[in-house]
Amino acid sequence: MGKKSWSKKVTGGFAAVMALSMVLSGCGTNEKQSADSGEGGDGGKKEVSVSIYDRGQIPKEEGTYSDNRWTKWINENGPVNAKFVPIPRNESQQKYSMLFASGDAPDLVLEYDTDFLNSLWAQKQLLPLDDLVANNSTEYKALLEKVPALKTLGTKPDGKMYLIGMVTKPEVLGAMVIRQDWLDKLGLEVPQTVDELYAVADAFANQDPDGNGVKDTYGINLSQFATYYIDAMFQNEMFIVENDQLVRQFDRIKPAYDFKKKLFDNGIVDKDFLSDKNGQKAEQDFASGKLGIYLAYSTVISKNFDTLKNTDPNAKVTAMAFPESQFGRFGPDFNPALQMTGAVNANAKDPEAVMQYIDFMVTPSTVETFANGIEGENYTKEADGTMKPIDEAKNETQMGYTNDYRMFMPKYILNDNKIGGRPADSTDPIDQEWIAIAQEMDKLYLDPEHPHPGFTHAKFRPSLDKAMTTTFNDGWNTMNDTMAKAIVSGDAYTVDQGVEDVKKSWYASGGQALEDWYKQWYQDNKDSWIFMKELYTMKFE
Repeated sequence: MGKKSWSKKVTGGFAAVMALSMVLSGCGTNEKQSADSGEGGDGGKKEVSVSIYDRGQIPKEEGTYSDNRWTKWINENGPVNAKFVPIPRNESQQKYSMLFASGDAPDLVLEYDTDFLNSLWAQKQLLPLDDLVANNSTEYKALLEKVPALKTLGTKPDGKMYLIGMVTKPEVLGAMVIRQDWLDKLGLEVPQTVDELYAVADAFANQDPDGNGVKDTYGINLSQFATYYIDAMFQNEMFIVENDQLVRQFDRIKPAYDFKKKLFDNGIVDKDFLSDKNGQKAEQDFASGKLGIYLAYSTVISKNFDTLKNTDPNAKVTAMAFPESQFGRFGPDFNPALQMTGAVNANAKDPEAVMQYIDFMVTPSTVETFANGIEGENYTKEADGTMKPIDEAKNETQMGYTNDYRMFMPKYILNDNKIGGRPADSTDPIDQEWIAIAQEMDKLYLDPEHPHPGFTHAKFRPSLDKAMTTTFNDGWNTMNDTMAKAIVSGDAYTVDQGVEDVKKSWYASGGQALEDWYKQWYQDNKDSWIFMKELYTMKFE
């Protein structure tokens, strides 16, 4: 398949096909199933087991992740009875590994970590889906026909498709904001280059931008994801495309870490940034008005933006593009329009029933129900067809935990009335201010001319065998741990020493074999795979 062959605009045909097939399945499925000798369940329905993340956030009055109003709705309205298997979100891989080892893994495995799904494939724990879809699916088959890239990304090196995925709309993930009021006070402009970024951050840390006469502000943060966003400015990814070759680069490490070390040595960042592993200290610094340039997930910035504005109504925040380095101008990580999120257990008791569940969950009526709730209970339909929530607080209680039930739904078919996570028609001044910032983020960060620097999204890297996966992961972890040491060690351990140690560790742990494999893979797949720049132009309507 050539990489230009998927549909850039999904027409109404897909929705029509799915709506028709749902009507047909509603007329005939129950009769057929009552005649089948399927396992248990109401009305002779077959049973399937489906994983569901347990985030510990479901309201007590709603029940549990395995038994609540929405699991009941699925089983009352769907063609099969689904038994939901809770998977602790922060320990999902450990839980899955235990379940697979004991033979108790669910029939349908839903997991956001594509590397982990790839590892299950390498262990032969997943079922090929080509024949199952061809012979037993209507809705998901129609989706694959409209979005062939789903099949490309779900297909493994043996040529068979193993993963199912979600089609959504591209979404800003990482972001960078700056205190515009501080810039105005100090007579500075939004920095456009990494040198200008350093100069502004230095001024924010040392020129009393909040005017309280105390040196108590930080120029920029380095904790959690911020360090990776600075890496992105310097194209410090492990593998990049250079001169039509996919190569393991080392020459970007030094300039990225020279920059970070200079920030640290000169007191521009929090000296304890390494202990702020979850970024909460940086959040507090931004929210309390002590941080001038903030790098984080846009949702995290949004949450703390409200606190900042309530504390200091005069605070003004502006979204900014990642500054340009000697290697170019790049952007932060983002959520692309596609994501592979699930697979069928190779030992599923009834794969056909699993496909019935998948088809039911991707029908437009199901997708819309999980997005908006029940008409008359959660929303009313206006004359123009828009859906107006009846009680926002009630909807949050009843629907705030449903996102993980939607992991492979085609969300792109929905008309979202939110911008930056806030109602587009909100009259709240803080909401309106954030919506303007979020719109600027979309413009800056979903720009194919300034993509994230990797050769493709991390979710779409090719599957590696176990040994090469270990080499890749160890190489990533060693690079970050070693170079973090170089930031904080003064002259005792320099950036140059760190880079040399990263190289030695890489080649001692099989790095050359992985480089050779990637180089050949790229030559074999460069005309058919989905690479970074195209992910920015892949939009579905």
